[in-house]
Amino acid sequence: MFKITAKFVQATHGGVRTLQRGMQTYTRYAYYSLNDRKGTQDGSMSKKPYQPRYSLEYDRPEDFVKSQWCKNQNDSVNYAIYRTLVALYFLFVVMYSAIVGTLKMKMFIMLTYWSLYTLTACQVLRAYNVWHYISLKRQKKDLQMIKRLKWQWTLYNISVGSAPIVAILYWVIAYDGTGYNFINVNTHGVNAAFILLDTFITRMPVRLLHVYQSSLLGFTYVIFTIIYWSFGGLNQFGQPYIYTVLNYGQSPKKAFIYVMAICFIVCPLIHSFVFFLYRFRVFIHRYLTTMDKREALVHNRDK
Repeated sequence: MFKITAKFVQATHGGVRTLQRGMQTYTRYAYYSLNDRKGTQDGSMSKKPYQPRYSLEYDRPEDFVKSQWCKNQNDSVNYAIYRTLVALYFLFVVMYSAIVGTLKMKMFIMLTYWSLYTLTACQVLRAYNVWHYISLKRQKKDLQMIKRLKWQWTLYNISVGSAPIVAILYWVIAYDGTGYNFINVNTHGVNAAFILLDTFITRMPVRLLHVYQSSLLGFTYVIFTIIYWSFGGLNQFGQPYIYTVLNYGQSPKKAFIYVMAICFIVCPLIHSFVFFLYRFRVFIHRYLTTMDKREALVHNRDK
């Protein structure tokens, strides 16, 4: 019994130490994010952290119009084609849901479509910015941190915060078991999956202090729902609320708890998770770049 207890204590201590190391690593990456101390594409560390870290200023605008894995001009064109196809796909989802969907004008009161329209606008702007960058390169001009890139960054931050929340809320709370179709799968599943997968393709930076932007859509939507309810607005079923969890007339306390939990707990957690994926992507890129350099050194030495 003593041996079993000793092993249990040892395993517990080992788990705690592992957790501490993980938290230290995450905290270090978080600090790098707050100070923009990210590695450049050649693997070196940026010597001049950009100020202020919560703003939309950035010293390497090409990160917004390239893939993490771009190495030459042909890769940039391929990335531009990818961004264009993504933008066209989400535009199709928007039009299809408007034409075939049963909500009609009521779709404009749904958080699902607020999130979808934001995501679609972001993808269209990203595609345009990539092609604009390619045009500038052919003219041998440099890309500047123009307003379009700042809008792209803002829309991106809002999208990565809202799309996963919409998917979670729909399948956990709003889904009524009526089955799957093109609209509910794409507006409550594919959008969130795309956000996570695209994090590993793009070179878009993520800042922890931009969490306020990822919560922006939620705050705006809550204000809209309160105004809509106060003026007697009804949902698609003729009920005096948009979602049952936001029934301000019968359960204001419950609605308040949901709003606070989503805006101040769920949204920051999702933004932190996307930041972790971003740091993991950069880590993989650095690792592969280092391995390529070592291979090249060994190859040249053998010659």
